[in-house]
Amino acid sequence: MYVFLNYNENYFEEILNSYLKTKAISIIIPVFNTENYLIDCLNSVINQTLRNIEIICIDDGSTDNSSKILKTYSKYDDRFVIVNQKNKGSGYSRNRGINMSKGQFISFLDSDDMYYNENALELLYNKAKKNKATICGGGMEKVRIIKNQTVSNQTLFDYEGFINYLDYQYDYDYQRFIYKRKFLTKNNLYFPRYLRYQDPPFFIKAMSTAKRFYVIKNITNIYRKNIDKELNLKQVIDMFYGLKECLDLGEKMHLYKLYNTTLNRLNMKLFIKGAKRFSKNRDLRKIICKIIRCINNDIIKNYNLNFSLDTFYRNITNNI
Repeated sequence: MYVFLNYNENYFEEILNSYLKTKAISIIIPVFNTENYLIDCLNSVINQTLRNIEIICIDDGSTDNSSKILKTYSKYDDRFVIVNQKNKGSGYSRNRGINMSKGQFISFLDSDDMYYNENALELLYNKAKKNKATICGGGMEKVRIIKNQTVSNQTLFDYEGFINYLDYQYDYDYQRFIYKRKFLTKNNLYFPRYLRYQDPPFFIKAMSTAKRFYVIKNITNIYRKNIDKELNLKQVIDMFYGLKECLDLGEKMHLYKLYNTTLNRLNMKLFIKGAKRFSKNRDLRKIICKIIRCINNDIIKNYNLNFSLDTFYRNITNNI
């Protein structure tokens, strides 16, 4: 007499991984002074139905109660790996997490963000494994608090399946994807050491290397945009360096839709506000001039790109 048990398709793999101490997903969370949001973030992680995970929290020199919160969680959950370091930025922290990680896949989560529901990671992991995807992602809900009112919008994929990055050509929302760890390390895919705008260059390189990625229609992540802070000079300079790198990548890889998107980011309020605030700084003016002088007008003309440089930048180049 034979008895057939109705195990799910990943049951035996989970048993084997548990025996070998291999984790399904390593969640990398840089933490810097986010005590007001950190508990929501960590609760969304520990309540995931995918249990075979490691939670790597890099405390990047926090001066509030973030360190105490991390210590409390790690005391009651041995899946936590807590690293304390002097403030070096989120890019450096994520890179350190990548090198420490043991998971088959990596998920990046900012300490003020959350997973959308309890099965977000299990769904992404199962879809990635079933379809042999190097990168797999879902939808994102973006939340902003304006005058004590919550305003949200959703960024969704309208079907499930593979997408070629050549057709996608976007540079943001890297958090809503999981990445095969060996793919990242083998191809030396790490975050540049910018204090701001380090994630678009990473995302473009990862996607261009993978060439295609798998998507699902479900929302998996919540991105909270309610704690925008005034940027310091170094952050503003790094932001422009990050944008310059994205422009170079777009031109080099013939990603002209991405090239146009990056060009138009120059005219966004965030960039112009930062540039105006520190407009007398020579280093900032130099990188802005480098960007403007490297703009390929042939690409703009040949591909009918919709871009017109803000007059503020023209004045900078004329007066340097």
